[in-house]
Amino acid sequence: MALREMAQEYRKNTALLELRMIELQVAQRRARHKEVKYRLKQRIGFLRVLINESRKTAFMLEHYYDGRGGTVYENRRAI
Repeated sequence: MALREMAQEYRKNTALLELRMIELQVAQRRARHKEVKYRLKQRIGFLRVLINESRKTAFMLEHYYDGRGGTVYENRRAI
């Protein structure tokens, strides 16, 4: 599998994680108990970390062969 294909897979999985995060946000707004809201908030936070890491990895894979070895993009945000 080529790096660009791997990056596409990361992007697809990121989209799925984003959809799940939206579902959890809706559930959090509808929840009535503080404990449930708190647990959903924690899960959403973990998903945010996974989403950000997945975006960064996809970006690095997409730009791996840019002649710079990917180090130039180290401190940039992956959107």
